[in-house]
Amino acid sequence: MKVGVTLLKKLKKDDYNWTGKYIREYNEMVSYYEKQLEEKNRIIESLSLENDNLRKNIKFQGKQKQISDKDIDKIRKLKNEGKSYSYISNETGWSKATISRVINNKNY
Repeated sequence: MKVGVTLLKKLKKDDYNWTGKYIREYNEMVSYYEKQLEEKNRIIESLSLENDNLRKNIKFQGKQKQISDKDIDKIRKLKNEGKSYSYISNETGWSKATISRVINNKNY
């Protein structure tokens, strides 16, 4: 009978050791991933601040340039002469999209 009790105690001790080892490994894994998450969050915050600063920088803002009536007339004249959008763009300095909007009477 004493052998059975000793075996039971050893089994309980082994179960405890296995459970303790499992809990330690789990906690180490959780700690590792929490550190990884903290690092990623720091990187995201840093990039977010950099992005905000870049947006505030004037050189990254869209064009504020307004097309003049003179340019509109020149674009329409060149198109009536049969010139291509690329040619008109090179002549006037305006993008092909702007030229298209002028020719198609959009926003002008």
